[in-house]
Amino acid sequence: MNVMRWLSLEEMLSGLDTPVGCTAEQLSRDDIPRLTTLLSTWYPDIRVGTESRHLDPSFYEREVYLRGESPERPLYAIVCREQKSGDIIGLLTLERNVRGLQLSAALGVVEPSRRGVGIGSLGTSALEVVGRNIGAEVVLYYSTLKTPLGQRNAEDRGYTLVGLVPAFDVDAIAPGMVKRVYEALYAKVLVAQERVHVPAWEMLTPPTRALFTHLFGPHPAQSAVAPEVREQRHG
Repeated sequence: MNVMRWLSLEEMLSGLDTPVGCTAEQLSRDDIPRLTTLLSTWYPDIRVGTESRHLDPSFYEREVYLRGESPERPLYAIVCREQKSGDIIGLLTLERNVRGLQLSAALGVVEPSRRGVGIGSLGTSALEVVGRNIGAEVVLYYSTLKTPLGQRNAEDRGYTLVGLVPAFDVDAIAPGMVKRVYEALYAKVLVAQERVHVPAWEMLTPPTRALFTHLFGPHPAQSAVAPEVREQRHG
């Protein structure tokens, strides 16, 4: 049975190249104070919403598999460093659902002056590569709608937009203004199509049928209908 264990970082990132001048490593306990300080500086909006847990040192101590510690924890944190200086310039946290064989990105963030050099796109690629290497069967990626960059990163790497989730989380949308926000949900299936059950067409309500067709194309039941019958139905 696939238990989706965390492996060494080298094994999990096997097949993925990091941007030139950068290195990737597993977060260590010693890095937590520096990392949480950097995050609050790079990304002030992180102080509200689900991502705010990354500012709390106890979150890492309780939930994250730190270097040399318990691999049973549900999250794994990958730190990106500048190769020459050793400075932390990015963070990606991954969260596994062992029972569902799912892997998702909890947070991906890059030091502001380093955005646009490929570190951010590394996150969406790493999510898939790590997922495949540890035995995940689907990877999920939520993207903010405040900027298009995260959306493009997912779309350029073959993720499918499967929904827009209203009021998904809390975010700062302007100075002093916090509201619930929409987020885009992307998915990539990592198993063969024959292992995925397609819901029966007759079990779907009209709105669900319309959305299914919009997202995934014609349902097999509809594709099986003879062309002349489809013409009569829509004539």
